Amino acid sequence: MAWLYQRPDSGRWWIGFRQNGVQILKSTGTTDKAEAERFLARTEMMLTAQRVNSLTVEVFQAISGKELPTATLKSALDEWLKEAGGATGPRTVEKYKALSDELKAYFHATDKGPLVSDVTREQLQDFLNKRRALVSASTANMARKCLAVFLRRCKANGKVRDNPMDGIRPFKATRGEKRVRRPFTVSELGAIYQHAPDDFWRYMILGGFFTGLRLGDLVCMPIGAVDFGKRQINLLTRKTQASMHIPIAAPFLKVLAKLKADRPGSKASDLFWPEQAQRYEKHGSGWLSQKFYDLLLVKAGLAGVRPHRSKGKTRSDKRRVNEVSFHCFRHSFVSFLAATGQNQQVVKALAGHSSDEINDLYTKVPGDVLTEAVSLLPNITASPAIQQTH
Repeated sequence: MAWLYQRPDSGRWWIGFRQNGVQILKSTGTTDKAEAERFLARTEMMLTAQRVNSLTVEVFQAISGKELPTATLKSALDEWLKEAGGATGPRTVEKYKALSDELKAYFHATDKGPLVSDVTREQLQDFLNKRRALVSASTANMARKCLAVFLRRCKANGKVRDNPMDGIRPFKATRGEKRVRRPFTVSELGAIYQHAPDDFWRYMILGGFFTGLRLGDLVCMPIGAVDFGKRQINLLTRKTQASMHIPIAAPFLKVLAKLKADRPGSKASDLFWPEQAQRYEKHGSGWLSQKFYDLLLVKAGLAGVRPHRSKGKTRSDKRRVNEVSFHCFRHSFVSFLAATGQNQQVVKALAGHSSDEINDLYTKVPGDVLTEAVSLLPNITASPAIQQTH
């Protein structure tokens, strides 16, 4: 219900109403009470139409007598993707593109309609509920997050008056979907290294454990990121853009030196693994993560063989998240550093956590302290299981 009141300072009439729990006050621009009451009546008609989900652009224009900019859902999505292509990374653009295709299919979007302003909260909730029935909570919540980004842009550009995503809550993960990652044990690390099928995976295993870097940073590392004189890796992490300066442990330095020697005349911008990096840039981490699972975790006895996915998979068919993955090297890096007695500042600095506070702490930690911390990590290549194979 809207209400009318007069400002004593100007004599103009104002309208007040609540929308999504927020009080809104709007001037009618007139001191004529009769004209203000007509304005109030139109406002109440629009609020009533909105409550019953029938406030379309046509209804708004018919009630208010004002023209609104119109845009179809399809054109708004296309503009969003075009803008994102120049402002975000390729992985983000891929997520936006996949969501855009799914929205167009769900709403049967064409150049003629529907208008983006006609999309309701109930329709978006139904869209997300159907996504949730097929995917994990985290994947469905990512779609929700991307939808909110898209509709905030629409609101900022005047394509919608309100963001229909307001009030749509994130999904809660079931117990089986919750990620419970843990560090590898020393024996597990040795077993994984023993089953490395080639130089690439030996590089990835040692790099993951001795630097704590994420999969993408290791796959796409340029040769110039390694300072062989200082025995240090210098790079900006892809996820957080944190500036990292990581001392290189002896086992990993040996691998890096061999790779560099095998690439005479290479430039600093050349990648250690260009083929794998290209695949990562094009398809993301999924393919490599699956290879790590199949080639190493399964063969090392740390995970079971995953069944093939069925096309008709439902939420009840989702597999439990395995407690070990490539990211567990990062957990292991941090855990073993702590186990060697390193203080929290050293551990956080070497892990490269992205908050300002942790970055400030990093600048206060001397380089020789970090080097000593890394040197105390166990040499997983020299485990008894490995020695017996040579």
